[in-house]
Amino acid sequence: MNRGDTMRALLVLCLLVGLLLGCTASKEKPNDQAQPGREPITAPSDQPPATAPSDQPNDAVPAQPDDGQTQYENDRFQGVTVKTTNEHTYEVKGKARVFEGVVHYVVEDGHNELAAGVTQASAGAPEWGEFHFTLSVKKENPNTSLTLILFEESAKDGSRVMELPIPLP
Repeated sequence: MNRGDTMRALLVLCLLVGLLLGCTASKEKPNDQAQPGREPITAPSDQPPATAPSDQPNDAVPAQPDDGQTQYENDRFQGVTVKTTNEHTYEVKGKARVFEGVVHYVVEDGHNELAAGVTQASAGAPEWGEFHFTLSVKKENPNTSLTLILFEESAKDGSRVMELPIPLP
């Protein structure tokens, strides 16, 4: 066997080993594998939510504090409450751990963005800062449901990250 044949045999052997390792690593279900930047979504349990931020970054976690008002939270937002003050006006309060304390929000009806804005928390990440704002929005169609989405804007590309969807009452 000459040197060229030896190198070819070694190359084929390396490719086969890589192929076999790749095949065994891909036998897990694709839905069970975590995607980069996202943690796997798990089904809700009957257990009361923990007081620490959720390990599900994009899912709202409702909690029922002693005052009976529902609170929502994820890794960036904590203790968020929404109270109806008038027919089309809502008061939103909570804590945020976002870059420079900038809290972005939109209100959607499932098809359209009906309102959008920015508010400032009292502190920026890594601290928790309190925020409070009033929002006025009217449904375009009476048969739709409104959802407030709090989020942090990506410094990389301006996209929404760490969204916290909250159904408006």
